[in-house]
Amino acid sequence: METLPAPITDRREIEFDLQAVKFALECSPRSAQAFGLPPLTPQAVRCNPPAGTVEVTYGELTSTRVFILRAEALGAILISYCSRTGVPIPRNADKAVRVDREHIVVVFTLRMSPALQPELPESPIARAPEAVRAWAWIEAQR
Repeated sequence: METLPAPITDRREIEFDLQAVKFALECSPRSAQAFGLPPLTPQAVRCNPPAGTVEVTYGELTSTRVFILRAEALGAILISYCSRTGVPIPRNADKAVRVDREHIVVVFTLRMSPALQPELPESPIARAPEAVRAWAWIEAQR
């Protein structure tokens, strides 16, 4: 009986600090409006990790409004921003958003199950390249 190789998991994270989130919102007024934000430039962004939300402040000192955006909605805006700026986004990956204290993390997880065998075998190596000849195992001290 042939056993299948274990699955391969590719996990990537894109981290946005609060200034980057604010800038992405500034650059994405149409996406922001689609999730209920006003068509204005945000003044500040603050994370609320326990609630999984982000507070976006608009206006000046005398007239401010705070809008609460769920992590999933902000994730959609940030993914759209990344796509428009050329940041590679894996299309078939599971997507999640983590709200931390000082930043937002968009997480992509792509599972290849089972691991696939290449269609073409590797060609033989005539001689080891320089980088490989200089490489050696380092034994851990116990």
